[in-house]
Amino acid sequence: MLDVKYQNHSQTFSLTHALLFYQDQSQQTLATLHEVRNKQLLQGKAVNVAELDDLFHSPGQRIRMSLIPPQVIACSRTEVLWFERSRIRPIYFNVPEEEPKRQFLNRISGEEVVWPNLLFKISREEVYCWAVKSSAKPGLDTKLYRAPFTNIFIDDKVCLPNGIPNNPDDDIVEYAGKALNVIFRGHFSHLYGERVKRIGYYHGLDRFWEYMVKQTAKGKIKSFPAKHLIPTTLTVRSILS
Repeated sequence: MLDVKYQNHSQTFSLTHALLFYQDQSQQTLATLHEVRNKQLLQGKAVNVAELDDLFHSPGQRIRMSLIPPQVIACSRTEVLWFERSRIRPIYFNVPEEEPKRQFLNRISGEEVVWPNLLFKISREEVYCWAVKSSAKPGLDTKLYRAPFTNIFIDDKVCLPNGIPNNPDDDIVEYAGKALNVIFRGHFSHLYGERVKRIGYYHGLDRFWEYMVKQTAKGKIKSFPAKHLIPTTLTVRSILS
């Protein structure tokens, strides 16, 4: 038996339809829409995402509009592709004591460097990061390169810093912007996926960023040296869900 009345201040609503969601062991989800008559569910019909969208965005529903930042090149309700153009910004390091040969990075933490063009695939659960050679807005066939940073796993997933705000009222674009602010202020520390070469610089990744700090401070470098980027087999098309 269903409760068919809902009162919200001065209005009373009657239950006319119900949505049921089902999941299998692999967490795939399907939904069915049921009419409600005499406090009973009638036989439902399967509905897809587009039909659910029509249902919730039907005439009379007030949908909050928001501006999409120019960095967003694609988005859904759960994921964003965010393109961050190369620019000069600080880079932070926090190498642990058990890695003494890398401790020199802590001395240059907070110094400014030229960052590469970066493409992020962001959801509330995980963030992936790649470098892009051109500062032009990526297209479907744009080739992706390894992001030249530590704290990235072999599959290009970022080991996220603590403190990313996850307000359930934020839409995914708002969440993505806040997440990236935290990531850019985070500290690079641990090496993950050592079998993956992340930069073509002959002295390696750590010394590359030492070199970039020195060259940026002297004003001798104005753009990221994309010749050192390591290609992947991926394109933008291949990472779209």
